[in-house]
Amino acid sequence: MSEIRPRELLLVALAAAAAATSSPLAKLAHGLSFAQIGAGRCAVGALVLLAMAPRATWKALAGLDARGRIAVLGGGVLLGLHFALFLGGLLATSLPAAAALVSLEPLAVVVAAWVAFGARPNGREQLGIALATAGAAVVARGAGHGEHTLLGDGLVIGAVVVFGVYVAFARWIGSAMPTTSYAACVYAIAACVLCIAVPLAPSDARFTPSCASWLAVLGLGLIPTAVGHTLIQRASRRVPASIVALVPPGETLGSIAIGATMGAWPSMIEWLGAILVVIGASVAVLGAKDARM
Repeated sequence: MSEIRPRELLLVALAAAAAATSSPLAKLAHGLSFAQIGAGRCAVGALVLLAMAPRATWKALAGLDARGRIAVLGGGVLLGLHFALFLGGLLATSLPAAAALVSLEPLAVVVAAWVAFGARPNGREQLGIALATAGAAVVARGAGHGEHTLLGDGLVIGAVVVFGVYVAFARWIGSAMPTTSYAACVYAIAACVLCIAVPLAPSDARFTPSCASWLAVLGLGLIPTAVGHTLIQRASRRVPASIVALVPPGETLGSIAIGATMGAWPSMIEWLGAILVVIGASVAVLGAKDARM
């Protein structure tokens, strides 16, 4: 077993930082439904990545066998479902509550990797994940009162479960397709899935979509999608599942910090939960093993 390289940890840190902008930007897309926001961000992400390597993407897609094509199609459908549930939940509850619940994704990622690949985390990794998850629970306990709803929380938790399966699909395809090409394809499929839901998805009648709303969607496509989710997919192929699972706790801390600049100051109990998340992340990183496949 080799040690985790600093470059790999940097990859995960950058993914978390980019993903942290997701919830705040989505909250700024006033007047748009979850389907419009999700379809827009995925379409932007797909176009950006496809423009980076169009020939390589088509070549890689054409060279896939039946299993690879199933993995790409399944990954795109799962990502579309993940965004539908997450954005629907985010718009139905408070930003702090949604951001806190995202930190429950480590359990989904690690369990999915354990079930699909037998990548069982060691004792220190399990302790780190447990501490990070406990911290998320503490944050959630003190988050959002005015906008906080059980329906929104339930939708976000559903997105957490789907995310774990989605990461397993990304690991399943392995090196059969370059990360950028794979990401471009799954974003395009996810955009199509979400477009189907646009006529059925309700929007907030209190707001009329403005230029600022669409700029927020553009930002979602460029930062947390083209950068954040793509880096998560890259990390899922190179870094142990337990370390990739630390992206959501990092996203939680970043989202709370950004929310504070928007006036959503965290309470004392939210700060306590954030500290537990950081401690859990540190324990898991120090105890990580190389579980590459």
